[in-house]
Amino acid sequence: MQQDQSLEAKSESEPFIAMTASIPKLSRSRNLSAALAVVGLVIGGEYFFRHYVLFWLPIFGSLAVNDMLSLFLGYLLLCVSIGLFMHVNWQQELASIGQSLREGLTSWNFTFWVLALVLSVWALSMLDRLLWGNIELPIFLSSYRNSTVWLAKLAPALKVGSLILVNGLFVPIAEEYLWRGIVQVRLMHILPAPFAIGLTAILFSLKHAFVDASLGRFLALIAFGAICGVVAQRSSWRRSAALHMVVNTIATIVGLIFGPT
Repeated sequence: MQQDQSLEAKSESEPFIAMTASIPKLSRSRNLSAALAVVGLVIGGEYFFRHYVLFWLPIFGSLAVNDMLSLFLGYLLLCVSIGLFMHVNWQQELASIGQSLREGLTSWNFTFWVLALVLSVWALSMLDRLLWGNIELPIFLSSYRNSTVWLAKLAPALKVGSLILVNGLFVPIAEEYLWRGIVQVRLMHILPAPFAIGLTAILFSLKHAFVDASLGRFLALIAFGAICGVVAQRSSWRRSAALHMVVNTIATIVGLIFGPT
């Protein structure tokens, strides 16, 4: 009986061990400092690129394309720089996203998580609109505008392509790597798993609120982050990235066809 209990405890701890294998071990205070530093860099980095760099670049067809381009550049810089300083073998982890996506798409368990994510976000989005959909937060934008316009005739095609490639595919990988692959793992060294998952989800939602200057998706994104956090804790951040990619891609395509809801 005692042996069975030890085997069960070992199996439950294996996902966490796998998640933390490539994370350098730090003290509790340094884990907290590292988590908060990454949160600050992600919020500040995305804010800077989407509200300043966006306007400094030549306009590639439309500002919507520039928004996706600046988002891509910002997260690429964040993932590479943070990965170099805080993650061992980060290139190999990022390279295995494709395998996780293939495995996920053929799993009924993965389908369950996709449905749970879509339904919870849809339901809580309506509650968000009811509670604080009209509340606008302060926003600071660059006063400089680059008036150069390139590829104006290709604006519609560039918009569709950039939204699917960046918002649908790239951003989910980058966000899950940073939030569930680093921040959540660091917090799990100092907090029980449910608290680490919940706190990461709240910070993830606050990031969107600050950058978007809106609370319109606050509860929905907490639920989104919590579900991705559970998937990452049970499997790996790569599996939550695959889940995030599927949901974002579907939402992006639906938004392009029917318009924002």
